[in-house]
Amino acid sequence: MNDDEHTIAALRVALDERAAEIEPGDRLDEILERARPHRAAGVNRSWLLLAAAAAVLAVVAGVWLGLPDGSQPVPGGIDRPLPSATPSVGSTATEPPAPSTSEPTPTPTPTPTPTPTATTAGALAVLPVYYVAPIGDDARMVRLYREWLTSAGVTRGADDQARARAAVELAMTAVPPGTDGYLRTWDGVDLLDVSVTDARITITLSGPGTTAFPEDTERVTVQQLVWTAQAAVGKGTIPVRFELADGSGAMFGTQPVDRTYNRPASRDLYHEDLAPIWVTTPTRGQVLPAGRAVTVRGEACVFEATVSWELLREGTVVDNGFVTASVGAPDRGTYDIRLGSPRPGSYTVRVFELSAEDGRRVSAETTMPFTVR
Repeated sequence: MNDDEHTIAALRVALDERAAEIEPGDRLDEILERARPHRAAGVNRSWLLLAAAAAVLAVVAGVWLGLPDGSQPVPGGIDRPLPSATPSVGSTATEPPAPSTSEPTPTPTPTPTPTPTATTAGALAVLPVYYVAPIGDDARMVRLYREWLTSAGVTRGADDQARARAAVELAMTAVPPGTDGYLRTWDGVDLLDVSVTDARITITLSGPGTTAFPEDTERVTVQQLVWTAQAAVGKGTIPVRFELADGSGAMFGTQPVDRTYNRPASRDLYHEDLAPIWVTTPTRGQVLPAGRAVTVRGEACVFEATVSWELLREGTVVDNGFVTASVGAPDRGTYDIRLGSPRPGSYTVRVFELSAEDGRRVSAETTMPFTVR
């Protein structure tokens, strides 16, 4: 074996050992895209393999900030920070996570603040924040939706504790514009502290909260902070503990503080916490360039993986159809809806599930507004 082959063999052993501990996110497209210019230039295949292996090793070692697929609610990196955005404090981000190389990168919405880039010093961190909302007309059934937000003073270089505290604070107090259905279940409770270690996230609250909600709403409300803190830290499903400054033994009277909280153990149990249908691209209020193809992406946990949709322009349905998600309920799959090139205007995409029994819309439904300009 020559030196290159010895190095490759050593890398494979190291990768096998690390892969036994953690499952990396899917970055094959990114690795191949970076390697493509070198292949065109005729770079030696051994060095190309070394570069790809090194990139994978960096992911396994935790250089990238996303959660591993095995602990993410959505295959492919739902909690991964956005590559770039035009955030304003307390507002939603305006650019979707990791756009593929096959579709255009949307133009961010202008804001009063300077447009940050990946190299801008002090650019605000874009944080994944979860919110409680009813699914469908039955207000007793609530689940979690995720938004991308920014917080004053929390930059991209912020440490885990600062990111987690800012994200949890937003989850408890800041309902994003255009999301009237999100519930403020933490009113009357203050966030006092968030501490983060490799073994535990500890969230300290001023008190237990009101007991006026159904028990499952109280459970999902606690899970809201669990998902948010873990996503903001971005290092997997670190167990979460709660402390109540007033000495109470349970949040809302039903969720004890003498236990550890975590996300469900597998994706086919995520329906216990997450809303059945999400739209992840475009993001809320995003401005897309006219004349470019638009693809709506998201996740769904629906019967037989059938996802129905409507495109509304200024309140009028202009297109509709259905697509098949990558997997059906109870697992959580992904879907793509290709809208072609909509003409300029204000749009809302509505994504929903139809009853297999009578064709009525069931509780799984969500909408996402965006603009073509």
